[in-house]
Amino acid sequence: MLGYCTNVFPGDTFDSVIKNLEEYVKPLQHALSFDAGIGIWLSANALHDADVTQLKDTLEQCGVQLMTCNGFPAGNFHASRVRHDVYLPNWSMDERLEYTQGLAELCAAVTHRQSFGISTLPLGWNVHEFDFRIATTLILKCIDSLEEIEQKSGVCIHLDIEAEPGCLLQTSAELSQFVNEAFGDDERVRRYLRVCHDTCHAAVMQEPIESCIKHYEDSGLSIGKVQVSSALQCEVSDSNKDSILQGLSQFNEPKFLHQTTVQDDNSMLFYEHLEDALISKATGLWRVHFHVPIHKSSLSFIQTTQDDLLHSINVLKTHDIETWEVETYTWNEMPSTIKRDELVESMAKELHWARDIIYN
Repeated sequence: MLGYCTNVFPGDTFDSVIKNLEEYVKPLQHALSFDAGIGIWLSANALHDADVTQLKDTLEQCGVQLMTCNGFPAGNFHASRVRHDVYLPNWSMDERLEYTQGLAELCAAVTHRQSFGISTLPLGWNVHEFDFRIATTLILKCIDSLEEIEQKSGVCIHLDIEAEPGCLLQTSAELSQFVNEAFGDDERVRRYLRVCHDTCHAAVMQEPIESCIKHYEDSGLSIGKVQVSSALQCEVSDSNKDSILQGLSQFNEPKFLHQTTVQDDNSMLFYEHLEDALISKATGLWRVHFHVPIHKSSLSFIQTTQDDLLHSINVLKTHDIETWEVETYTWNEMPSTIKRDELVESMAKELHWARDIIYN
């Protein structure tokens, strides 16, 4: 199933979640020529006040199915400055387990699907205090909860780890290595622990889709869902450096981290944030973690990783992917000079583009 993640809409309360469904998702469904699902995002604060009946009724009124859940950001994802806060609590903290268990119970009560993924962070940010032994224990406790939920509801809720640049698990190789070392060849773990493959994140880390799939398969990991997303891309040389970097500087906004890699013939440089890369003025192939509309191959004279996305989709759609989730959560942070559509109109264009590529 193809749908859109609601983390593009601001709102840290359950009332705001309901309002966003009515204000944005309902007109989006009317703008589409096919039935799309949604991947819901609720902060820990919104989850605390969530009402299953109200959520079910609102989804029905909007004519949309709940197909997945984004359990990555537990805090207010649309605070004025998010950056490193999005990686807290991490998976060595009890609060992360409690949040994820709460999401699983809610989604099992709401969804009509028999298999349902909740994406989660790749353990945590790589400089935050972290204990891998505690994380392994908490994830196993989460798996126990998911197994119990399936026994009671018949819904297999799986936890889908999403590798991200700068985190403890940045790549498919690191994710697969962690699962092998922490859980061995435990088949029960692999029923409830899967992968959320984000095409933007893989592109920023310059990972070919073929390598990602091989790492997943070698460690017995299934792909629970694919987040269909594009990054910024440009080739910076001594001759075009000034103009390209000036264009990229429009995306240097304060809310989110925009991890950046620069690949040259010999090595890949990593910068925690775009502003650090801009200061370096490095030459090579730049890729910036800034989710941009997937139907765009360029934004003004800055390119996107759409070609990489197209290739990834064509490879992934031969692997029985159940859930495809478009996730352009930084739409509101894009430069005003580049945005030409209203939010719902842009979302509809992204979904139609994705449908044509995935199902044709």
